[in-house]
Amino acid sequence: MNKHIPNLLLALATATGALSAASARLPWRLVDIQPGIAQDEFLAADVMLGDAVKASKGAHLDAELCTRLSGLGFATVKVRSPAHPSEVLPIAAAKGHVLAEALLVPGQTEDISAGRIVDAALEARAAAAGVELSVRSTPPRLEVATVLPAEMRASTFLDQATLDELIAAGFSELKVKRAQAFSWRDWPGRWAFILSILVMAFAVLLKRGASKDSEESESSLADIGHLRMNLRALAAGADKLAEDSAGLEASEIHAQLDPLISGPAYEFVENRETLKAVAGMRAYADVMDPFSRGERQLARAWSAAVDGHAGESRASLLRAAPLLHQATDAFPQ
Repeated sequence: MNKHIPNLLLALATATGALSAASARLPWRLVDIQPGIAQDEFLAADVMLGDAVKASKGAHLDAELCTRLSGLGFATVKVRSPAHPSEVLPIAAAKGHVLAEALLVPGQTEDISAGRIVDAALEARAAAAGVELSVRSTPPRLEVATVLPAEMRASTFLDQATLDELIAAGFSELKVKRAQAFSWRDWPGRWAFILSILVMAFAVLLKRGASKDSEESESSLADIGHLRMNLRALAAGADKLAEDSAGLEASEIHAQLDPLISGPAYEFVENRETLKAVAGMRAYADVMDPFSRGERQLARAWSAAVDGHAGESRASLLRAAPLLHQATDAFPQ
């Protein structure tokens, strides 16, 4: 049981730290109100007195409202944080911000494959482009593949390359999210966060003290040669299945993909720590980056095959094979 205590402490401290950190960015904050003094703030929730609404969510905290609320006995109210969640900036001043809403990029298109679920966002995107979607089944799915203008998603980080792309597309200004300045004094979870950091440090010290005991457990890991063999088998199997998939039905792709995922892919993931222990963190990262992306494509191929979408499954296999070969080439000899 003792050897599990550091892991338990780390888990509890991480959860506590994450929850307290989340409280640093609450969508509201408390402000003091004074009669007759207007503030550039907006109510984050209805102000209630018993069952009666005395001020509605979104109302501007102007001088008249401050006087009225103060007269009702309110000393503080919840306001939006930040007060203005977005602002429109010239594109030259938008670097380092994030988009507040999705943008359709003129001159660029995206192929939307058949079988995709049609949600409200996709319907709105098609309507904006004047494209009528062919929908079938429940939930609604695209009946045929469709080409739509490319979309830059909300919350996209606006670095220089992204801005250059938008300038080339004709944009001169952008609506971006406005970040609320951090205030240590206003952060309700600051002491819980500090405590979680101290507990993490203590747990790390415990784990280091038990490192000699952990060395014995490392002997049970598969050796690096076996790990290399699993990766090569997975890459070769994915390559062959991608090549053969053109003549296979979805059920046949699923039947051949299942043993690859439950066999060499599973074995490699279970024993991947061997690579880090033997070859170091750099080699581990060089291998795991393409492997993880290739494994995700295999999972998508499997899911599409299960749903009966053979074309989508084939496309995912064709993307997976070169990524797995890239991981194989990066594996230390």
